[in-house]
Amino acid sequence: MNIQESMHRILADKDNVATLFYSIFFERYPEVKAYFEGVKLPHQAELLRMALMVMEQHYSHNYPATDYYLKYLGTKHRALGIPFDEYPKFGQALVATLEKFHGPDWNAQVASQWQEAIDRTTRLLFEGYRTQYTV
Repeated sequence: MNIQESMHRILADKDNVATLFYSIFFERYPEVKAYFEGVKLPHQAELLRMALMVMEQHYSHNYPATDYYLKYLGTKHRALGIPFDEYPKFGQALVATLEKFHGPDWNAQVASQWQEAIDRTTRLLFEGYRTQYTV
């Protein structure tokens, strides 16, 4: 399995990934729950799936549009008051989620690809965190 096949499975079984992610994220890092007060998690789940699509597309194709969107997302998170040092927690919980979601189909190739996608995304988010991007 590779990152594209992984993304296809995520989109085909949309509810499980988001539910699993927030369960793992909040269990491992209960302090981040404060950033989700008043947030409708079903809506946030849709945003998570969209972000995963953008991450995968940026990893696979490095489109200028995905580059800009991820920078904009960094600006949005700064405006929401989410400290940048919380981002590694998101990435760690995401990898754990994807591994659990894919079960025995998870392998070193897809793990490496998702980790690289997360790392690239984090760099762009940080750029957007430092410099304001608008749409």
